[in-house]
Amino acid sequence: MKYDVLITGGGPAGLSAAFTAAKSGAKVAVFEKSKEIGYPVHTSGGSWIDELKALDIPGRFMHPIHEGIFASTNEKAVFRFDTPPSCILDIRGLYQYLAEIAAAEGAEIFVDSTVVGLHYDAKRISGLKVRNKARERLFEAPLVIDASGVASVIARKVGLSNGFAKLGVGAEYDLFAPHWPQDRVAFLFGNQVAPAGYAWIFPHPNQRVRLGVGVINSENKIDPRRYLDKLLNNPVLFKQELSDVSQIEYHTGLIPSEIYLKKTVTDGVLVVGDAGGLISTLLGEGIRFAIDIGRMAGRVAGEAVQKQRFETRFLSKYEALWKKKYQRVFQVGEFVNKRLVSYSDEQWDARIKVLAKLDSALIPIFLKGKFSFKLLLRMSHSVPGLFRKTALTALKSILKNT
Repeated sequence: MKYDVLITGGGPAGLSAAFTAAKSGAKVAVFEKSKEIGYPVHTSGGSWIDELKALDIPGRFMHPIHEGIFASTNEKAVFRFDTPPSCILDIRGLYQYLAEIAAAEGAEIFVDSTVVGLHYDAKRISGLKVRNKARERLFEAPLVIDASGVASVIARKVGLSNGFAKLGVGAEYDLFAPHWPQDRVAFLFGNQVAPAGYAWIFPHPNQRVRLGVGVINSENKIDPRRYLDKLLNNPVLFKQELSDVSQIEYHTGLIPSEIYLKKTVTDGVLVVGDAGGLISTLLGEGIRFAIDIGRMAGRVAGEAVQKQRFETRFLSKYEALWKKKYQRVFQVGEFVNKRLVSYSDEQWDARIKVLAKLDSALIPIFLKGKFSFKLLLRMSHSVPGLFRKTALTALKSILKNT
């Protein structure tokens, strides 16, 4: 079967690439290994309302948040917002919506379909071997987009990736939680809660809450499930709010916890989303980047099809686009992440105590990683001690060079 563009992975990055590529007139096929788009759930779904609206994501998928709590063993910082800046997403609903709009533009989506090999023509990738219901078929196309998540299926095979040495490993219960405020999120820090990571409490409709633990798992081999069960059975910080809960679902997930790939393009291949490490590791946020950068990849793919230009030089337009918009955000996220994962409980207490003095209007900007020289000065002057001198110097260097 012949196509213009083949996409491995039916998550937000792959579906968004399919949408814009098909919209440009390309014949597109998407292969998702799961039996259903958006299931099983592998993410907690926290994001930013303004960023999603700019991507034309319907508000029906967003559960608005008015209050954020950052808590360590002995300290707590509480921020209240009149206008909700953030939301918890309906993951399954959003992903299926992305599939629907891609299909409406003509993209073909195949579920329960696993890419098992590449097909080459004169040393250049020219298709994918796909297994569906024990049947293997060849799909041919001059351009492939890798949206396979941390597995980086295509990127590894063509030499763009050796896999990720550091991964964020998450485990999460979706609970019925009748006493948790429906407009409040909480982030919990400290080695008793989540060593080399953090825990979260994210509400979504119908008195549901996603209670999760995420850790950086490299040489330490920390199992987040152990800490998740401990938190569920003994929620010291929010004992009343998390009483009378019942388990509805259990989720796990992996994300890269290191900087993006050195190259996200080669002849006939584009790499998007988690497959390319294109996330903010500050809080492990990836959905909005996946949608936006996926769409960038799809537009470049569509142009490549129109001009029949599939070589690295032409496809590098895609890499230039995402770097111009997000390289600084990703580098800041990695810098902050590296520092936070090594904190002791005492250091977390000290940081949260300082954070509590920050103007709530600055919190969303900080968590988005949208740093600028002006913002750094404003934050440093408003809360002395927020940034140590070495950290401030390093952040200024990132801003200067991106």
